[in-house]
Amino acid sequence: MPGFERVVTATTRPPRPNEVNGRDYHFYSEAEFDARLAAGGFLEWAWVHRKARYGTPKSSVVDRLPHTNLVMNIDVQGVRSIRAAAQDMPELRGRVVTMFVAPDSIEVLRERLLGRGPMSEDELARRLQSAELELSERFSYDYIIHSRTKEQDFLALLDFWTQAQRKLPAC
Repeated sequence: MPGFERVVTATTRPPRPNEVNGRDYHFYSEAEFDARLAAGGFLEWAWVHRKARYGTPKSSVVDRLPHTNLVMNIDVQGVRSIRAAAQDMPELRGRVVTMFVAPDSIEVLRERLLGRGPMSEDELARRLQSAELELSERFSYDYIIHSRTKEQDFLALLDFWTQAQRKLPAC
């Protein structure tokens, strides 16, 4: 255990091959997402790529936060929402650290997106346009990880965590 746990976020998009409900995402129907949203069940949520909604179940964070450090994989809209929530929620205040995982180039990102499976030219163009807008916000984050592979990105996160732990005062 590296000292933190991953938060499983939710989406209304269908699972990709090999994705498992509850492990990769909580896959909700539109109606289920709406019901949870109306009940105040999300810490943050957003429409992503004009196609599906994504969100972070509030209980996945608030109920676990006193016991562990959490890592969330969320987009720039979600980060803005989490930062705003941290101003009003004592359990989040002072505990939010942001990291932007940046591809080496838009072309590298293009190849990764195409590697996920079939995608229309319109969808690819929309995602790349979104990525360029998101990349323009990277300098507003606390840290930037230059993305390589999923495994190397995780090792970079672990390295950051190890360095941060060394800087904490001894109890």
